[in-house]
Amino acid sequence: MKNWGWGAVTLAIVAVLFLLSSSFYVLHVGQAAVVLNLGHESTVRQVPGLYFKWPIVQKIQLIDTRLRNGSSEPVNVPTSTAHAQLELSFFDQWRVTDPARFYEHGLDAALAQKRIDDLLKEKAASVFQDQDPMRMTPAQLAQGLDRLQQSLSHSLQAEGISLVGLQLLKVGLPQPQLRTVYRAMEQATLDRAKAIEASGKAKAAEIRDEADAQKAQILAEAYRKAQTIKGAAESEAAGIYAAASDKDPKFYAFYRSLEAYRQSLGSQDVLILPANSRFFDVLQHGMESTPR
Repeated sequence: MKNWGWGAVTLAIVAVLFLLSSSFYVLHVGQAAVVLNLGHESTVRQVPGLYFKWPIVQKIQLIDTRLRNGSSEPVNVPTSTAHAQLELSFFDQWRVTDPARFYEHGLDAALAQKRIDDLLKEKAASVFQDQDPMRMTPAQLAQGLDRLQQSLSHSLQAEGISLVGLQLLKVGLPQPQLRTVYRAMEQATLDRAKAIEASGKAKAAEIRDEADAQKAQILAEAYRKAQTIKGAAESEAAGIYAAASDKDPKFYAFYRSLEAYRQSLGSQDVLILPANSRFFDVLQHGMESTPR
C-alpha cells in the first residue's frame, strides 16, 4: 500500500511536469505561430517570445516567415512566331505575410515554392505568348516581367504569400529550336561563303581577261614599233650598203660573200659542193674573184 502511494505521487509529478512543458512554447525571430483551439484557428502570433497554451486543447502550428529565394525550372512559352517557343528561367524572392491564410491553404515552404513555379508557368505563357523571340527588346522584356510580377503577386496574396522580387535568369530558345537555328545560321554562312567565292572567281576572271587584253594590245603596239624601227634600220642599212657599193663595188661584193658564208655555215656544219662551184671563189682567189 505504501509503495502504491509513492507510485501515484511519482506519476502525478510526471503528469504535472508534462503539462507544464507542453503549456509553453517559444517563438523565434522569423517565425509566426497559428494557434488552434480544438483544430480551429483562434489567433496568430508573430512577436518573438515565450507563450502559454492550454495543453491538449490548443495546438501550435509554426510557420517560417523569413525571406526565401527560389529559381524556377525553364518555362517554355509559345510565341507569335509559328512553331517557335521562348525559354524563360526566373529567380524569385518571397515570404509569408499572412500566416493564417498560408495555413488554411495547407502550404509549407516546399509546397509554396512549387505553387510559385506552377503560377510562373501559367502566367508567363499569357504574358509572353504574343512576342516574337527574335525581335524582343530589353524594354519589352522588362515590361513583360513587370506585368508577370503584378499578376503573380495578386494570386499569391490570396494564399498569404508576398512576392518580394522577380528577375529573369535566362531568356532563350529551347535546345531543339536552338540547334535548328544554329544549323540555319551555319547553312546561311556556308551559302554566303560560296557566294563570295563565286563572286571572287568571277572578278578574278574579269581581271585576267582585262590583263590579257591589255597584254595583247601592248605586245601589238610593241611589235608595230619594232617593225617600224626595223624597217627604218633596214632602210638605213640599205642606204649604207648602196653608198659603200658605189665607193668600192669589188669590196662590197667581197663583204657580201663573207656575210653569206657567215650566215650559211655554222661551227659544226659541213658542205659538200662540186669542185667547180663558185661559192668558194672568194676564199680561193680573194677579192680578185669578184666581178668588177
